[in-house]
Amino acid sequence: MMRTFTPVKTLVSCLLLVTLLSTSFGCKKAKEVIEEAWAGYWKGVFDLGDGWQVELDGDRATFVTAGTSKLGIKAGDPFTVGMAKTGDNTWRGYVRSQNGFGFLGWGNAKIQDNKLTITPDEGSPYTVNAGTKSTGGSTGGTGGIGAGAQVLADEKVSGKRGEKKIFRITVPSGVKQMEIKTSERTDSYYYNLADLFVRKGSEPVISLTPQYSWTADCAGVESNRSDEVCSFTNPAAGEWVIVLYGYNSEFTTQLTVKITK
Repeated sequence: MMRTFTPVKTLVSCLLLVTLLSTSFGCKKAKEVIEEAWAGYWKGVFDLGDGWQVELDGDRATFVTAGTSKLGIKAGDPFTVGMAKTGDNTWRGYVRSQNGFGFLGWGNAKIQDNKLTITPDEGSPYTVNAGTKSTGGSTGGTGGIGAGAQVLADEKVSGKRGEKKIFRITVPSGVKQMEIKTSERTDSYYYNLADLFVRKGSEPVISLTPQYSWTADCAGVESNRSDEVCSFTNPAAGEWVIVLYGYNSEFTTQLTVKITK
């Protein structure tokens, strides 16, 4: 038999629902409830200090910005591996000791109040703050090199999806700053979509499995049409290798390399 609902019954039902929600959430605003619901996810970018950053994604975290040279560590290396959730804001897996730059070993992680706390089983715990993702110490804008810089490269580069364009430059001795940048061209709007990878002495290594990762001294992987910028202070003299990679799209961009002494 089909049931009928009167306006009075409907109103009573709505009031009951509001009462139940108020009881469950107390005096919290809807925004606060939503934020709490997302708080337990393994996501975010965190600053380790000395210009280093890590990004949490999936069940791992990866060094995404390389700062002051650290023995055995480079952008694209794992910071944590195989993180499994053990509580509301806690995980367990392989983590780095020695404030993030030691060896990988079993340990715990906790995210709370925009802070990531790592507690290795064999080592001292440490806490790092949430940050804003950078690439090579500089993102977007015009970069840190002025009009008086020497230009080593300034050319239009195009490629297909999944294609790598490789450039080799020779950096002279005595350079104080080097900026490698991709930017959108006025004749190719919507096509500045290449990811930028830079490595001293050898070609950057890019892997697609089990996830997108790389071995490079600097990686620029900003979304959409953002400028990609890799900046280096006192770069070593010799050959540097630049790779522009069409991760998920064809691309056309302007590649510039500038140095100052």
